[in-house]
Amino acid sequence: MITKNRKITFILSLISAIIGIMFAIQLKSNMNPVPNESRSIAELRSSLQKELEKHKGLLADISKYNLLFYQYESSLNEGDSVSVMKEELARAKRMAGMVGLEGEGTVVRIQDAVIPEPPPLSDLEEHSYIPNAVIDEDLRWLSNILFANGAKAISINGHRIIATTAIRNVGEDIQIDTKTIRPPYEIKALGDPDVLISGLKLEGAEENLKLAGKQLIIEKHDKLLIPAYTDARVIRFMKPVKTKGES
Repeated sequence: MITKNRKITFILSLISAIIGIMFAIQLKSNMNPVPNESRSIAELRSSLQKELEKHKGLLADISKYNLLFYQYESSLNEGDSVSVMKEELARAKRMAGMVGLEGEGTVVRIQDAVIPEPPPLSDLEEHSYIPNAVIDEDLRWLSNILFANGAKAISINGHRIIATTAIRNVGEDIQIDTKTIRPPYEIKALGDPDVLISGLKLEGAEENLKLAGKQLIIEKHDKLLIPAYTDARVIRFMKPVKTKGES
């Protein structure tokens, strides 16, 4: 009889322990709920708007290439394919930066800001002090903002920026490809000046450069000249297509 009571007590204790663990887990889950990865309606609308803009851009590209295809097809029938190819070659050269471009745009100058005389530093602070300066990331960031807001062509201190241009720090200087540039830095961008300036202000370009002790001077120009890209182009992966009969 005693043995049977012990078994019953053991079973009840085990059941009570399991129930207690379940209650503890439930209580902990209620106290620390897993955050739902839900997004607000505003974020969803913003994402939808971006996707619609991408879709609109893709449709514009399809329309452009359909028109080009039609022009090629018509010119072949009319025996005037050479002129269409020349026009397309000229357009490709403009997009690749192989020719200079002229038009309205914006000039962005980066120069030292006028700041009050700093207080005297202790010996430790003086040795650890590093003056703020513009780095390669700043120039890349400003160029990307201008391109994203419709800039057709950009140059920095007279050097044309194309898709393969490298902007990097080399020691204390900045190089564009293999050419060293030094302050003050001047960025010229062709495009709608109002749109370009709005893009810079929206991204907080002036405020960010102030943190580096620099001042951003932005000017509109009715006529700007962006030079052509003059450095040698190194082709690493493209190969000419062999026509029939070539070995």
